Amino acid sequence: MKSLFHQAESIRFSLQEAFIALLPFVVLMSAIRLVDFGLIYSGIQIPFLTLDTLAAIGRMLDTAVPVMLAISVSFHLSILFGIDRVTGAGLALAVFLFDTYGTAPVDDAAAASLASVNAVVAPLLSLLILRLANRIPLPRVTYGALSYNLANALNMLVPAVLAFLSALVLMKVLHMAGDAAYALCAPLFLDLGQQASLALFLIGSQLIWFFGLHGTNLAYLAVDPSFGTLGVANGMTRDMFMTSFVNLGGSGGTICLALAVLVFARNQHMRTIALIALPFTVFNISEVLVFGLPLVFNLRLLLPFVLVPVVFQVVATTVISHIGFVAFAEEVPWIAPIFLNVFLQTGQAWTVLLQAGLVIIGTAIYAPFVIRYAESRGTVSDSSFLSEGADFDDRIRHQHGRAVQDVQSMLLRNSEATRQAVDFVRENQLSVHYQPKIDGHTGRCIGFEALLRVWVQDNHYVGPYFLETLENAGFAQLIDRWVCRQVLQDLPSIQAANPGVILGVNLHPDTIADRNTVNWLIETFAGTPVCFEIIEHGLRSDPEIPANIGRLAASGLSIAIDDFGAGYSNLNLLAGLPVDTIKFDRTLLLNASEDRGRIVYGRLTSLCHDLGYRVMAEGVETRAQLRIVRDCGVDVIQGWYFAKAMPLEEAISYASRPRQDDIGLEDRDVSARSAS
Repeated sequence: MKSLFHQAESIRFSLQEAFIALLPFVVLMSAIRLVDFGLIYSGIQIPFLTLDTLAAIGRMLDTAVPVMLAISVSFHLSILFGIDRVTGAGLALAVFLFDTYGTAPVDDAAAASLASVNAVVAPLLSLLILRLANRIPLPRVTYGALSYNLANALNMLVPAVLAFLSALVLMKVLHMAGDAAYALCAPLFLDLGQQASLALFLIGSQLIWFFGLHGTNLAYLAVDPSFGTLGVANGMTRDMFMTSFVNLGGSGGTICLALAVLVFARNQHMRTIALIALPFTVFNISEVLVFGLPLVFNLRLLLPFVLVPVVFQVVATTVISHIGFVAFAEEVPWIAPIFLNVFLQTGQAWTVLLQAGLVIIGTAIYAPFVIRYAESRGTVSDSSFLSEGADFDDRIRHQHGRAVQDVQSMLLRNSEATRQAVDFVRENQLSVHYQPKIDGHTGRCIGFEALLRVWVQDNHYVGPYFLETLENAGFAQLIDRWVCRQVLQDLPSIQAANPGVILGVNLHPDTIADRNTVNWLIETFAGTPVCFEIIEHGLRSDPEIPANIGRLAASGLSIAIDDFGAGYSNLNLLAGLPVDTIKFDRTLLLNASEDRGRIVYGRLTSLCHDLGYRVMAEGVETRAQLRIVRDCGVDVIQGWYFAKAMPLEEAISYASRPRQDDIGLEDRDVSARSAS
């Protein structure tokens, strides 16, 4: 259940980022609408920008919005699911276009409304199916003589075709279910009273906006075509009423939200967005604030976003019922600015005062929610940005672009070594390899250590020599999260080959010191056969680390201390921590070639056993070293004597072997230092 909740939360964050990415496009569309309105009502003529030209541009942009949204959603979900972005975006766009416009022209009203829904549903559904199809055990092309991109494209071909066909079938089923629901609910909706039906319409449209879709347009699809033309009072139709008294500043009374942010919020990012959005909300354009703040998938602001229009409806209806007026028959365009629009519609000044009163009420309703949301942005937004939905190189690019807000970005910009490391990662393919861990008593493979590797352009893997540079620049948590997500993806395949295998994951001290990251580790890995390895000298780097290690252990996760003996080791420090395994540094084994060093190695092993720890030896490269660690009673052995770190496919094959028998094997000295 936790894994499912975490996945849903990750999808939510990715969709939210997809909507935010469209903000410049939304601002451009809104600006064109404002120019169009200004030219129409001022009578000004611009030779190179006629009204017909603006109208044509507006129609093209309206058609492009769902297409842009589908591309943005597919791009961000591809990152989340670990799918090649070009493949993911191409598949999602193909499903979207085929399902939306396969049987209707682009300018068809029903197709335009359907496109708003399909822009989110089609990418999400098709990429989820592609992710499942990619797990089907089909023949795979290995890199070898082929480039990584070509091999990946060939491997994705069959899963992409299967996903395309399956997604189209499921989309058709969803449309049929929607039509059936409409046929069932529409008559019931018509039987409601005038006020109840309007309130339900408003609530429904606001909830649709919450998912990033044009709520008002889609809500009209669920009601009778005559819904908006029904009278409210004295010649004012429902459409006139909503434009004049309900959708003030756009859907959800967003002008009230903008004012509440500017008056009550102390978060500078929120205030900047509200300040940019305020001129647009005056003309009832809400998209800038809906996507920029954002209101999409924002549970903290959902209640007032739904409540404010209903309150406006109740207050305005009550006032109108006590004060008579006659509305002009011709409806004022919805883009007419607030206060002016209601005066043009009624010709009476008191209706302007009523609008002003509603704005004050709406601002007061939004205020407490805005204050709480602004306070949460200081601690939540950065961690959610770092923790969800992107692979390493994409997050590096985002981090690089936030130089003003993030110290790490300043380091990235100012450090030549860091820039070179980032460029290297962008140009090459990150991978996780697995080095076996062997039971010192039975010879069986009982685990693997996950190690970061890079596939470079001349077709070979190299170790992450750039790792220390990036960690010093503040990217340790990004690296660790990327590795953790990859391990979580690979774990089922390795477990299928050897159900008892445990995967070791190295964590940087900065990662363990961060409470939000530790919470993510607990939610993600609780109940999984994973052991977190923590560098021994890093235990002293932050006072939060011991407490966070305790929280990891309390959730049932295994903890190992790595590189013990590399510096000034402290068993007293370890005695107070819930540690399962002590991993001896390779330098201890090198010193054990001498008699004194061998005595130290054996005594340390016995002491750790007496304290209840398992002992793991790393860096075993020769038969002589193997004999030493076995004579000392080490529990787990790791090193090039048995195997180097290997790709996932080789690790799965290695894990399935019944025993790694060292008896009778030749002495396999390794000249290079172990990378473990």
